[in-house]
Amino acid sequence: MMNRRIYAALLAAGLLAGCSGAKTYPDTLPKNMRIRAETSKVRAELHIHRVGANCLTEYQGTVQLDKPSVEVGIPPGRQSLVAFTFSSSSFLSGSSSSVRYDTLLTPRAGYTYDVKVSYLDNIYSVTVREIGPRGSSSREIERREPRACRAT
Repeated sequence: MMNRRIYAALLAAGLLAGCSGAKTYPDTLPKNMRIRAETSKVRAELHIHRVGANCLTEYQGTVQLDKPSVEVGIPPGRQSLVAFTFSSSSFLSGSSSSVRYDTLLTPRAGYTYDVKVSYLDNIYSVTVREIGPRGSSSREIERREPRACRAT
């Protein structure tokens, strides 16, 4: 029993140390993406990566999805990898799990992106909608796997 408590304490310390190393996304661009999150018993985050001409990614930062609605600015006209993660950990059992949904996205200037993420009853869902200028039209954006990237 004592070993289990020590293991749980070390795991919790490791998780806290890992969280402290996350870089906050420098959200300085006009807000063009609204994320509506509905979660139960998990921590939800958005990780944003710049995608270069050779399809290599560069981590830009993380946005905590700890409110029902969060707005963020993603660079228009440039391909980005947006990754949503849902993480949970149990201090008592010493276990943790994570689910990741990532997609390539090239936001268009003047458009906004409405994203609905949910993780309820161990089922996750991510839906991205592109909304035209002045709300003229909208369409669902299909998921584009990172391997779909083509070097230019």
